[in-house]
Amino acid sequence: MRILKSRRAISGAVTALILVIVSVALALAVAVFAFNLFGSFGNTNAGVQIIGTPTVVVSNTTGTHSKWNITITLTMKNSGSAPAAINSVTVGNLTFTPSDATFNPTSLYSGFDGSVTINITYSKYLPGSLAKTNVGGTVPVSITVSEGSLTLTLPAQATLQSSTDTG
Repeated sequence: MRILKSRRAISGAVTALILVIVSVALALAVAVFAFNLFGSFGNTNAGVQIIGTPTVVVSNTTGTHSKWNITITLTMKNSGSAPAAINSVTVGNLTFTPSDATFNPTSLYSGFDGSVTINITYSKYLPGSLAKTNVGGTVPVSITVSEGSLTLTLPAQATLQSSTDTG
C-alpha cells in the first residue's frame, strides 16, 4: 500500500491543457465536416454508378468495313441529389462524345435507375476487342459523367454479345 501513496497524480494545469487541446481538435473536426472542407470525403462516385454488366453489339449494315454501328446497353443509377450528364463513352480504345454518338438518355436525373443505350456510328477500323473472334469476351467500357461541379469516370467490363467484324 505504501507504493500507491508515494505516486503523484497529474497536476491540474496539465489536465486543463490536455482538455483544451482535445476540445480544439474535436471542434476543428466538426467544423471541417460541417462546412464540407474535404469535398466528397470518402465518396468519390457522387451517387452515379453502373449496375451489372454492360453489353456491346457491333453490326455492319453496309456489308463493307466502312460503317459500323456499335450499341452499348447498360443499367445506371443516380442516387445523388443532382442530375448527372453523360459527357463521353469509351469502348475498347475508342472515345465518343454526344456529338459523335446518340446517348439515350443524355442526362440521369436524381433518383434515376434504369437502362441507358448508347448508339455509335463509326467509319474506321475497330479494335480487336470488338471483333467477331471476341464474342462472349469482355470489352473495356467507361462512361464519363458530370454531376454538378464533379466529373468522374465509371469503368466497367462489358460483354461483347455479337459482332460482324471479322477483324
